[in-house]
Amino acid sequence: MSDSWLTSRRTALKGALAGLAGAARSFAQPISQKRPAETRVLFLVGDYYHNGAMQEYAWRKVLKSTGWRLMFAQAPSFITPEVMGSADLYVLCRYATNTQPVNISLGWSPEKIVEERPEPDVFMTPEHEDMIVRNVRRGMGLIAVHCSIWNPESRRFLDLLGVDKPIMHGPVVNTRIVDLNPDHPITQGIAPFGIGIDEVFDAVMKPGQYVQLFRAVQEQPKRNAISGWCRQEGEGRVVAVLPGHTTGPYGSREFLTILWRSAHWALKREIPPMPEDVFTARS
Repeated sequence: MSDSWLTSRRTALKGALAGLAGAARSFAQPISQKRPAETRVLFLVGDYYHNGAMQEYAWRKVLKSTGWRLMFAQAPSFITPEVMGSADLYVLCRYATNTQPVNISLGWSPEKIVEERPEPDVFMTPEHEDMIVRNVRRGMGLIAVHCSIWNPESRRFLDLLGVDKPIMHGPVVNTRIVDLNPDHPITQGIAPFGIGIDEVFDAVMKPGQYVQLFRAVQEQPKRNAISGWCRQEGEGRVVAVLPGHTTGPYGSREFLTILWRSAHWALKREIPPMPEDVFTARS
């Protein structure tokens, strides 16, 4: 794929974005005033390769007992500066589509029965990247899940994660989570566990810019990769959790426990035991 093709593609996509964002916002309801002591968790998850229904179901199940307000954005353009500025925690599982031949997500439509969809939003735009960085530094928590690491053109976002260079995943094969940090509240007391078949991203990390939480290993082909870590940026806390391509991790008690603890840690809250019914109850 030539550099000139990518440049012209990005220019065209960015030019279309302004109109799409304006159209999407015209359908958005004004965000309500935040109540005293309200905790808002904002989500942007799901695309062609990453099951949004699975992720939303899992997060609603995990955080149901908290009383926090869970808000799922149906398109990136719905996340305005006002919306993100009111968020206490942002959970992201979206990868760069601004260098793909097609943007592999659904264009949002207000119609109940959709015959023709609008073009989807470009992700990640410089404006969205700036919102994330600015709000984490002012104190918002961030949980970057799975494919979020694959935003290679978004240098400020990668710096926020403590990543020097993301490494693309290999095939979907059996995966184990190992080397869990016994001293960190997100992972202490959790023994190595399997998550079935999954993709394993990897990263070259910035030395001294992160605390490792766990690694992921695969045998065929062999890979031993950093798969979970955390760090502080300004007043905010960042957690990266790279499993989650398939349903396997979301069916693991240990993985759901890591999500539960990550959300509380990123919010700088005391971490209570995860309710027992999280693993069994339907939301």
